[in-house]
Amino acid sequence: MTERRNVVLVVLGSARADHLSCYGYGRATTPFLDEVAQQGLRFHTVISCAAATLPAHASLLTGFYPVTHGATEETGMLVGRHRTLPQWLKAAGYRTAAFSTHPDVGPDTGFARGVDEFVTQRRHSRLATRAVSYGRRASDRLLRRQDAGARRTNEAFKDWLETVDGAYAAVVRYDDTSLPLGVPPAYAKRFLPADVSTARARELASQAEAYTTGAVEITRESQTVLTGLYDGALCYVDARVRELADILRERGDWDRTTFVVTADHGDHLGDHGQVGHSFGLSDAVLRIPLLIRSPSQVPQGFVVEDLAQNTDVLPTLLHLLGISADRERFQGRVLLERGRATAGPGFVIAERYRADLDALRQRCPGFDVRPVDVRLKAIRTKRDKFIWHSDEGNELYDLSADPDERVNLADTAVDRADELRRQLFDWLAAVDKFQADEPVPGSPRRTR
Repeated sequence: MTERRNVVLVVLGSARADHLSCYGYGRATTPFLDEVAQQGLRFHTVISCAAATLPAHASLLTGFYPVTHGATEETGMLVGRHRTLPQWLKAAGYRTAAFSTHPDVGPDTGFARGVDEFVTQRRHSRLATRAVSYGRRASDRLLRRQDAGARRTNEAFKDWLETVDGAYAAVVRYDDTSLPLGVPPAYAKRFLPADVSTARARELASQAEAYTTGAVEITRESQTVLTGLYDGALCYVDARVRELADILRERGDWDRTTFVVTADHGDHLGDHGQVGHSFGLSDAVLRIPLLIRSPSQVPQGFVVEDLAQNTDVLPTLLHLLGISADRERFQGRVLLERGRATAGPGFVIAERYRADLDALRQRCPGFDVRPVDVRLKAIRTKRDKFIWHSDEGNELYDLSADPDERVNLADTAVDRADELRRQLFDWLAAVDKFQADEPVPGSPRRTR
């Protein structure tokens, strides 16, 4: 019997593909991930089906779109309608674990099913969590350590691995590339202009909401600084992913592990007049990396140009591991068969549901939330993107001529907009939909 491969799925929070050096970025932000890309497959155009953490993770781990699995900004919870990756692998005899510091990806939001050990770096009560977090921050300041949990995540992963005998699977999420980008000073300074202090940079980075609501102007300085901090954070997380791989090497597991690196979504860095990912479906927040390294199964150094989505990761992993899922009709597809990439679709889909804007209204009473208090759905081909707004303030971009999505053609290229709109709604009519009356355990709506 062939020895089963281990699985490590790494999710980089808010990592946009166009800032990774293995995707052609001009700065050396991800030297280790560049190596992973050379040792495996890199998928060039991967579009997240959601621009928020919870629905994107739900799609990654179930193989279904938000409209079907129902874990959206409006529900705040993944219900047990579809099996998750840990459930599939646990049923196949794997020991499973998950490591996440993000509140939207944890046991409280439905992501613990099938997970033998879930490490959140939080406690069961908010008071205890705050107390522990305060103590950790104090000790980190004293020892001049700073990050969003990546160091402790790797320590927890190593500790867990020492308890494992046999095949294992782990989902490891890092949040150090998410605003406000609190990484160690050496990385924070790496790509900053020489005349900008770390304190000034962090001050500018802490105002994401103010930039997006227009309370603070996005200047050339702030955009330069945000980009420099973000690139430094990517470089820091890259080092932590290398450390994760070193842990596998020490066990002799690196070459018998299917190692996948992706993201939930990206972030605006001043482009489109926004910082963060609260609003919109631009490629700055939708285009994410996807690298698959699996020696003897996956060819080395190849780039797949066809469209792909995070819904494709689960069916691809099950296929690579030889786990039958014939009865489950995933909305994602298998990306590789017999060592070769499969043909991609003609279009991909992304969704954004209404965020809970009550807190934003209170914090920013002068901000008119009506333009952003909408549902959005995007259909994207290699050439075009059409974004439907529930208030019909629609968008159309010619990505071949306008890759930065600056010129909205919805009112001028009407025939093309109508064609894509019909394709989008034909797709929506055909897919299985989450019913609003399905039981969803109580959970506050989340906006991240």
